Amino acid sequence: MHRSSTSTSTSSSLAGLEMDTPLVIGELRTLKQDEASAVLEEIARIERRTFPTSEAMQFDMSLWRKKPNSRVIYGRTRAESKTAGGAEAVVAYAVYVRVKEKALLHKICVEGGHRGRGVGRQMMAYIEDQLRREGCQAVHLWVDGERTAARRLYRSRGFEQTGLVDDYYGNGRTGIKMALDLV
Repeated sequence: MHRSSTSTSTSSSLAGLEMDTPLVIGELRTLKQDEASAVLEEIARIERRTFPTSEAMQFDMSLWRKKPNSRVIYGRTRAESKTAGGAEAVVAYAVYVRVKEKALLHKICVEGGHRGRGVGRQMMAYIEDQLRREGCQAVHLWVDGERTAARRLYRSRGFEQTGLVDDYYGNGRTGIKMALDLV
C-alpha cells in the first residue's frame, strides 16, 4: 500500500500537497480474495450512494485479477483508533484501463463526507505516478459538464478539454472529454 501524507510522501507528485485527510492508497489486484471482496463491497456501497443507477458500475469479483489491463485503486483513511478492530474506511476509489501508452480513467469517486479535503488530488497523483512508472504517455477521461468539482479537480491536475458531446450523459447533459499528457 502507498501511504500519502503531507509529512512523508514517496512520490514527487504528492509532495507539497496540502491535505486534510491523509490516505493509505491500495490496489485491488494486490489483495487476497477475501480482502478484495470486502473492499469491493465498500466501493459498491459508495457507488450506489453517489451515482444514479444509470451511471453506476457493477463492482464484483471480476475486477479482482481477472482483467489484466484494468486497475481499481482505493483510498482508506488512517484509523484513529485500533479499538474498532483497526479497520480503516474506504473513502475513495478509481477505475482505469491501460492500453499501451494510453489510459482511460473510467471513474474516480470520493465519498461525500470526504470531498474538498484533498482526497481526490491524492488519488489522481497516485494514478498519474503509477502510469508514468509504467510508461504510459497520456490519460483520457469523460466528465459530466454538470460535475463542476470533478472538472475543477481534473483542471488542477493539468487535464485539458479536448471535446464535447451533447446528451452524452442523458438529455441535456454534456460529456466533456479531457486529456492529460504524462510525458
